[in-house]
Amino acid sequence: MKLDSALIVNRTGGEVRVALLRGGEPVSFAVERGVAGGVVGNVYKGRILRVVPGMQSAFVDVGLERAAFLFGGDVVVPKAEQAAALPGPADLQVGEGDDTVVEARIILGEGDGSEGPFDSEERSSGEFSPAPITTADEAVASEDPRDPESTLRPGARRPSFATRSERPRIEKLLKPGQEILVQASKDPIGTKGARLTTQIALPGRFLVYLPQSDHAGVSRRILDEVERERLREVAEELRLPGEGFIVRTVCEGVSADTLRADATALRELWAEISKTGGGERPPTLLHSEADLVLRTVRDLFTEEVGKLILDDPHDHRRVLDFVQRFLPEMADRVELYEESVPVFEVTGIERRVGRALGSKVRLPSGGYLVIESTEALTAVDVNSGRYTGGKDLEDTILTVNLEAAAVVMEQLRLRDIGGIIVVDFIDMADEANRARVDEAVQTAMALDPARASALPISEFGLVQMTRRRVRENLARNLLSDCSHCGGSGRLKSCETVGYEILREIGRNAYGGDGSVRELVVRCSGEVAQWLLETEGATLDRYSGELGAPVRVVAESHFPQERFAVSFQVRGRERA
Repeated sequence: MKLDSALIVNRTGGEVRVALLRGGEPVSFAVERGVAGGVVGNVYKGRILRVVPGMQSAFVDVGLERAAFLFGGDVVVPKAEQAAALPGPADLQVGEGDDTVVEARIILGEGDGSEGPFDSEERSSGEFSPAPITTADEAVASEDPRDPESTLRPGARRPSFATRSERPRIEKLLKPGQEILVQASKDPIGTKGARLTTQIALPGRFLVYLPQSDHAGVSRRILDEVERERLREVAEELRLPGEGFIVRTVCEGVSADTLRADATALRELWAEISKTGGGERPPTLLHSEADLVLRTVRDLFTEEVGKLILDDPHDHRRVLDFVQRFLPEMADRVELYEESVPVFEVTGIERRVGRALGSKVRLPSGGYLVIESTEALTAVDVNSGRYTGGKDLEDTILTVNLEAAAVVMEQLRLRDIGGIIVVDFIDMADEANRARVDEAVQTAMALDPARASALPISEFGLVQMTRRRVRENLARNLLSDCSHCGGSGRLKSCETVGYEILREIGRNAYGGDGSVRELVVRCSGEVAQWLLETEGATLDRYSGELGAPVRVVAESHFPQERFAVSFQVRGRERA
């Protein structure tokens, strides 16, 4: 099946997978398993467990397996509480109409340990930026009122805290045991709990409703200035005092009546959440974000998508109902796939996603990338491989690096890799060539809907970048650590394990008192063979020291690094 631009939704039992195709190639991929799915977008009534002034954060019980964390910069401060929250007088620049809330941005100090909840990309610059709005449409994030680059309505200005002493301290805002309304802005990642914000954002099909923000914005992906102004005026008309809206990318050309209906539905949803929250005891879930299927349709099914193909009849009915209600003109693009060959197979997505789990990625020229992730960062190494086609060495290197600049960003998006990323391009002697590669990186990054930033390429060919991370990446979602190597990707060699065994025997071999009847070594077949063939004489020497035979037993179920040394003492066995 040849497709240019399409959304493909595959359901297998409790697993849902979604791929977005552009130019026939998958550019993003998401998977959700089980009933729970992720927590991003969920609204909770939580309870503060503890406040950590040294990290300017709090840990909150929202009913998840691990305590979630809330940064001081993600706490909305009502104006009435500003004086109590601030340690001293502060010159807060609050624009006209910004009487409802004040936002505090926390600058992280030195000594933020790696064991804390902060992500590495937050520590890298020394500054933490508040969480973006949690929708699949990353264009919305670029108009987030919590984003310092957000387009605010005319006349509105964000409060500015010029020095650290002027910022509200979290211990002045929150106390242990306090009940708090929060929204999850990041799923639990690795050993970190979910990240929270008190600034609620409820996405609809056309608008994002901000019930606590005096803000009206338009997605930057709407480029027509006349249309932007029209939509901004509509948003201002819809907005009541103390609330805000962001007009989403799909609103281009949408009538004011349609937007008004969306705004009404979102207000009703917020009223329901508020009412439920008033009568519930924390921790409790007040509102669940839509599942992956409906989230995908709501956020990604735009005019640019030629087809929406689903292979599950129930999902197809749900999606068709949604599209007929909100996008009747696009209903004919929704198709049910009923063939016996799985839809991901016939579209070639299965093979491409499989490649995205490997560390090596081929470039069109014959060069390749090696992508390796650690807890701290992701490293991408660019290699020329088989390519030797340039007119000289510098030209060859430039060709590979320019290809790599585009492919790296494609892979980061497909694999959903976030955090700190370091790309090691092949060294270039010509400064002009380095500038061309740097420009190619910036161009490719501009096409990525996730918020990202990069430093200029260094003289060593390194590009350091950060990319927004909301959920676990593809590899962490689909792969588990190897039970043999513990996730390191490497095992001790037979020789290393063999010498560890010999040292263990040696610790007990000398000064034998004649009570040992037999010494037994149990290990993998490969290690057993190496011991007998290479160090048989050493085993014989230890046997003489003990005055008892040393027997090596190959255990087929033992991984290479596992072994056991036991002593058959007369009348009993001793390990």
